Amino acid sequence: MTSNQNYLEIHCLQNLTTEFELIKDLKATPLEVLEFDDRSFAFQGPAKICGIGTFIHLEGALFISGKKNDFLATAKLVSSAPIGDKLFKYTLELTRFDKPLWESFRKSVEHSQIATDTLFQSMRDHD
Repeated sequence: MTSNQNYLEIHCLQNLTTEFELIKDLKATPLEVLEFDDRSFAFQGPAKICGIGTFIHLEGALFISGKKNDFLATAKLVSSAPIGDKLFKYTLELTRFDKPLWESFRKSVEHSQIATDTLFQSMRDHD
């Protein structure tokens, strides 16, 4: 990843009740979030890591304009859907998290997208 990108990596997903790790070795190979909104995000993972409604402790890093910020949160699994034989798309709704940090991340991504859109529009206008 380049230094100006904004993204979220997940280094630990743990069932809040049992304290079992849901996906092994995330510290070595972190998950990268696929999409996100105001209070939730989605990622790909192995099939059937846990059931809908499970509360999850997560540890990760929010990269905002390339600067790493530790991100700790509690979330609830709100949906899971198969996207292949062995992969599922999971959506977690954040329940306890650093709201100002999350909002800063979201705004930074939004500003980056606007800048990219403006660049492509100016390139099209010059053709």
